[in-house]
Amino acid sequence: MQINDPYTQYSLEEFIWDERFRNDVLKGEERFAYWDNWMKLHPSKQPIVEKARLIVLSIYVKNVYFHEDEIQRIVKDVHMMLDSDHVEETTFSTTSTKRNSYKYLFIAASVVVLSLIGWIWIGKDKAVDFSYKPSYENLIRQVNKKLIERENQTNAPLIITFPDGSKAMLSKNSKISYTENFTSSEKREVFLVGEAYFEVTKNTQKPFFVYADGLVTRVLGTKFRVRSYSVDKEVVVEVTSGKVSVFANPDYLSGDKKESNQLSSIVLVPNQKISYLKSDASIIKTLVNNPIVLLPLSEGKMSFDFDNTPIFTVFKVLKENYGIDIVFDEELLSQCSLNANLEGYSLYEQLNVVCKALNGNYEVLDGRVIIVAKGCINK
Repeated sequence: MQINDPYTQYSLEEFIWDERFRNDVLKGEERFAYWDNWMKLHPSKQPIVEKARLIVLSIYVKNVYFHEDEIQRIVKDVHMMLDSDHVEETTFSTTSTKRNSYKYLFIAASVVVLSLIGWIWIGKDKAVDFSYKPSYENLIRQVNKKLIERENQTNAPLIITFPDGSKAMLSKNSKISYTENFTSSEKREVFLVGEAYFEVTKNTQKPFFVYADGLVTRVLGTKFRVRSYSVDKEVVVEVTSGKVSVFANPDYLSGDKKESNQLSSIVLVPNQKISYLKSDASIIKTLVNNPIVLLPLSEGKMSFDFDNTPIFTVFKVLKENYGIDIVFDEELLSQCSLNANLEGYSLYEQLNVVCKALNGNYEVLDGRVIIVAKGCINK
């Protein structure tokens, strides 16, 4: 029985006002992966979907974070403009009116920015202290030990081997520092700006810490990636193998957050990642963009070729191959089965096929897949 997809009939306006579509656009690449796959199945709708996505992004306003040097530049530019003796006279022609409208809108917006800046400076003791940002420079400045620093200014990854045998593959325009007495300290500490992929030698007596902006990643021995460029609004940690624990750096949290549950560490397993928002120290746990199969054939990888296989078994196979929890209503779907060969497809593509057969969809929440379905079409 053919499943009717209502999105195939959607107009541009209907996509823009669809709540699920807007949420998927605004929540990033992982959520929008569904639509990337959907457009492959419906290529004629791709121009409309892409245009709707751009419109949704363009009308969504986020809080903008200004660095101190950016603030100084804005202040200087606005004062120069306001003090200028060459301000054009306003005329009633259409072109001149529009041009001056933009100018006055900019001045008005700049006044708002200046007001906010003034509030920050006047109430500096109560608001944000820009000199106390958890940047790479401030992090290493607080270390009372001699550090070894490595920087990658080439286009190729730079392999760095630490004294304990652990390795880091440092990406372009990235910098890393570690203590000179790396192996003799109680803990192995690394400071990063940019991006690096780590392979940590296991040592249960000396945990391995990576400090990136306001986020701390703690491991004993595993493989994971950390991305934290200074221009990024978030720090991202992705796990390939083993387990890692991540938490906000308490040295850069306000008193109320130090006492809250936000300091509790979050454990990540393979195919999971977190995004740490620098603006408010919040942490979002989800799945990596492209989950990989964790079980090679030699260790019992299960086939994705399903022949009237019960849905319970299908989800079990996906869970064991990817190491990801899949939550669904076992009673509602107890009589459902799947007849499809999903070999060669990504996890998200596989979930799309399964959900179509179940007349439903899926969501990624807290690093798990949640199946929301009405029940199988043919029982």
